[in-house]
Amino acid sequence: MNAHLNKYREIMEKILSGGRILSKRLFSVCAALSLVFFLPVILPAATLVVGDGYRTIGAALKDAADGDLVEVRGGDYAEMLHIDKTVHLKGTQSPVIHADSGTIIEISSSGVVFEGFTLKYDTRDLGASDTAIRVVKGADGVTIRDNRLEGVMFGIWNVEGRDLRIEGNTILGLKDLGKNYRGNCINLTGSQSAYDSDNRLSDCRDGIYMELCHDATITGNLISDSRHSVHTMWVDRGNFSGNEVHDNLVGLAIMYTKNAEIRDNLSYGNKTHGLLMIQTVRGMVSGNRVIGNTKGIFLYNSIYNQITSNLIMNNQLGLHSWGGSEENVVAGNSFINNELQVKYVSARDQEWDGNYWSDYIGWDISGDGTGDYSYESNSIVDHILWRYPLAKLLYSSPSLQMLWMLEKQFPLFDVPKVVDNRPQMMPLHSDWEDLRAEYADYTPERIYGEIEKLPHVPGSGR
Repeated sequence: MNAHLNKYREIMEKILSGGRILSKRLFSVCAALSLVFFLPVILPAATLVVGDGYRTIGAALKDAADGDLVEVRGGDYAEMLHIDKTVHLKGTQSPVIHADSGTIIEISSSGVVFEGFTLKYDTRDLGASDTAIRVVKGADGVTIRDNRLEGVMFGIWNVEGRDLRIEGNTILGLKDLGKNYRGNCINLTGSQSAYDSDNRLSDCRDGIYMELCHDATITGNLISDSRHSVHTMWVDRGNFSGNEVHDNLVGLAIMYTKNAEIRDNLSYGNKTHGLLMIQTVRGMVSGNRVIGNTKGIFLYNSIYNQITSNLIMNNQLGLHSWGGSEENVVAGNSFINNELQVKYVSARDQEWDGNYWSDYIGWDISGDGTGDYSYESNSIVDHILWRYPLAKLLYSSPSLQMLWMLEKQFPLFDVPKVVDNRPQMMPLHSDWEDLRAEYADYTPERIYGEIEKLPHVPGSGR
């Protein structure tokens, strides 16, 4: 519009320079009339209906223009579609699109909205890279929502897209294949500012796999029966919040990642780890419920993280810190009824102050809610309670109390410890009893057998 108006102004100026005098009002009228004659006609978006006018989706897409709505009525459509226009493809009355193999939907245009469909294959014998919905490089701002993908190898695959939104979809993988031989429900490589929300993902290799994807938001997803629920590699500034992950090999696997926010997730009944953090730096880990996993939280070569206000309960091992994982703030967490509260391997003591430890046997004479003596891991009493679980029945016995006090004066194990100088006397999560009852059926799989606590102590186990 500006180009046409400027052109007309040039014409008017030439007329004026030639000696003709036009009033400003007449000039404005002429300029306005130019918009009518020189600008292209802008037509309103059309609605093309498949099932009432068009027999196939492909035919409607061929006739569609950018901005059109293609509405697909209920029915069975054996098609493979390439969407290369900025259209809104909307299924109503549960239409089903199916194919033998390959990519069912390929999106190569930005701004596409694809919603309301069921996608499936006609066979279970799929190729290793067969994908239900593929969003190719250069297709930005695509929205995929409220679809159901059944029996897929890969569900949704994107490479180097921006602002991709994947919302409210159900994606079911190939349950009869071993986890390592399946594809990922959602596979993102180099995708920037992706938003994955409220999806239901199961029976995949990884529920959501992300590589070199930054500024992503992964929230409100339910992920189960996969290898990893969320698996990141070199993903910075991600927000992983409010997800529920269970019955996977690993819950959340946050790896080689900086400045992640991992908040308010519920991770339970995973065979190995509830939350696995490998080389995770400067992350915020807060408000998570990690229940009934073999290992609750595992830190490896992860530094400068804030691990606060988490409930870590009924795991075989509550928190395992290893491989140079130092300078992490661990505070305000509730460690409840883990067979082994913490396994700490490092070169020096670390202070984790202000947590609740259900195996703390100290007292609070002042009544301020904080124990009068510090809590220490890797102590003789800690070792006894791990090696002989029935010894927990002696928590309040004078003999165990005396042994605990003697060790504080004359330490027997000169090994690096986790020290909590302000152990809390009461759990810091008011709903812990309700959660314990709700998830009572989820007990650690003990996939690593008897976890070794102190490898340098004779008789400490495997």
